[in-house]
Amino acid sequence: MWLWFRVLGFTCLVLSVGCGYTLSHRVKKVFEDPKGVFVPIFTNKTEELGAELVFTNALLRELKVHQTLKFVDQKASTPLELRGVIEQISYQPTAFYAPLQGVNKLQSYSMVPDQINLVATVKLNLVNRETQEVLWTHTVSGSRIVSAYLGRTGDKEGASSFGIYTQSLIDARYSDVARDIMRDIYDSMLESL
Repeated sequence: MWLWFRVLGFTCLVLSVGCGYTLSHRVKKVFEDPKGVFVPIFTNKTEELGAELVFTNALLRELKVHQTLKFVDQKASTPLELRGVIEQISYQPTAFYAPLQGVNKLQSYSMVPDQINLVATVKLNLVNRETQEVLWTHTVSGSRIVSAYLGRTGDKEGASSFGIYTQSLIDARYSDVARDIMRDIYDSMLESL
C-alpha cells in the first residue's frame, strides 16, 4: 500500500511540473512599432463582390484574438501599413452526381457537379508608407469544398435558377476560407523565441 502512495505521489509531481516544453513566439521585429500598424480594407482583384470585407474582417479578428500586434484605425497615425490583396477566388466542380432517374428535367444519363472546390489566394504586404518600402510579404492559398444544391439544377424555366453553381452557397464559405488563410498568415508573422 505504501508503494502505491509513492507511485501516485510521484506521478502527480511529474504531471504538475510538466515536460518543460512551451510554445514561445513573438511577432517579428518588422511589425513592432510603438505607433502600431494600419490595416486598410483589402484590394479585391477578383469579380467576387464584397469578398474584400470578409477577408479584411478575418485578419482583424485574428489579430484581435492574439493581441500581439498593435494595430490602429487611422492611417495618419502610423507609417506602417499592412495591405491585403485578394488575388484569386475560383471554384470548380470536384465530384459529380449521376442520378439514375434524372434530376428535374435532366436526362438520367446526365452527370451534374455535386461538390465544388472553392480556392482563394491572398497576399499581404507590410509597407512603410513614408519610404514605400515593402518590409514583409506573404502569400497564402486556402480552399474549402462546397456541397452543391441539386434541387433546381434542371429548372430552366425558373428565372432565379443559377444552375449547379449556386452563388450564395459559395459566398457563405468565404468566411471559412478567410479564417484559415488568416491563421496561416498570422503564423508567418511570428518568430520562435
